[in-house]
Formats: sequence, C-alpha cells, structure tokens
Amino acid sequence: MSDVDEMEDAVGEVPVALAAPASAVVVVGPGVETEESVAVWHVSPQGMPVGAWIYSLESLLGSRDEARRLLTLVERRSITGVAPGELDEVLGRVTRAAGVDAEKWWTAQLFSPLQCFADIVDRRAAYDETVSAAKRELKNVADVGWSRDFAAERLISFDDLRSLSRVRPVVGSTAVGSGALTVVGVLRWLVRQWVETEGVKRRRYVREAYGDAEPLPPSWLASVQAGMTTRLPL
Repeated sequence: MSDVDEMEDAVGEVPVALAAPASAVVVVGPGVETEESVAVWHVSPQGMPVGAWIYSLESLLGSRDEARRLLTLVERRSITGVAPGELDEVLGRVTRAAGVDAEKWWTAQLFSPLQCFADIVDRRAAYDETVSAAKRELKNVADVGWSRDFAAERLISFDDLRSLSRVRPVVGSTAVGSGALTVVGVLRWLVRQWVETEGVKRRRYVREAYGDAEPLPPSWLASVQAGMTTRLPL
C-alpha cells in the first residue's frame, strides 16, 4: 500500500455499530422427535447469535397465545432464512393463528443472504472503479487488496453461498436448530465481508464519493429499518 493510502487508512475505524434490534433467522424443519418445528434465532448486527427458540408448528397453529409469542420475536426485526417462500408460508400461517389481521406485514422486513452477497460484490466493484480513477489523477494510490475476489462468482442457491463462505453445515440435536445455526454462520461471514468492503472508506477519496461507512449491506439494512417501524396488534 502507498504512504498516502496508509495515512488515509489511519483516519479512524469503520463505524459498524448499529443501534437496532437483532435480526431474526426463521427456519422450518424437523425438531424434537422429528416433529415439524419452527426455529427462531436472533442475530446481532455483528452477526452473533443472541437468542434462540424452537416451537412445534402444531402448537403454534393450535394456540393463539403460542402464535403471538412467536410473532413478538420477529415483528420488529429484519427476518431471513433459507427460502423466502418458506418464510411467507410459515409467517402467514402463524399470523392467522394469532388472530392478527395484517396481510403480509413482514414483506419489507425480509432480506436474503444471497442479495446481501450481491450487495457486497456490487459495492466492491464500485469502489474498485473509484480507486482506478483516483490512480489516474493522484500519485501513490494503491489498488484495493481484497482478501478474496468474488467478482466471478455466480451463486444460485443458499447452499452455493454457504459453500463459498466455507461455513460447514451445523450438526446439532435437531435438524431445525442446526439449519438456523448454519444460516447464522453465513450471516456472520457476510458481516465480515461487509466490514472489509466498507473499510475502503478509510481512504478519503472513497469516503468523499460514497459517504461514511454503513453498518450492513443495503438490503439487510433496509429490512432492519423497516422492522423498527412495525407494530402488530398483539
């Protein structure tokens, strides 16, 4: 790295803190004794698990109180999982079981790990272009040395992303809990990639072009902000 970029990198740490509720990972699958269940894992903006619950799907759909308890775990949070269609189905069924008249209240709160990865790739490409332009106009500008190059990656499924992230599938006491923890691991990896991406804003010319560092990929951050405004009649 050049002397100029070293000095600019010393401007300060990237502000990744976010004062917001944890995001919710929601996964449907076999629970205790293979009973169809719903797992909810809360994940901090730093990608760390901070709470976990597993409910029998039968008990959720058969008890208004149980259904409402689950909704309190997700109503004000960004929500993600493995398959968006699965999330729509289970949240719709639980919302109806809770007796809540709010059609698809969760739509703006959903985010996709795959889209988060696409956000990272797009943002890195933009920063690389800005650095290349700066090299043509300024002296002693260094290329960005990403720890991994994702530009050529074409991901189709969550498992593609999990494989790229080198997060191994978790093997735990229940399949549904293991699935949720695997998603948590991928989210933690995405946060690390995003922190590296936004770290380029320590360079003054990048920060001037794009503003201060952001705490999460745009699609994830938008879902967090949407969740903070949700109020269900529970």
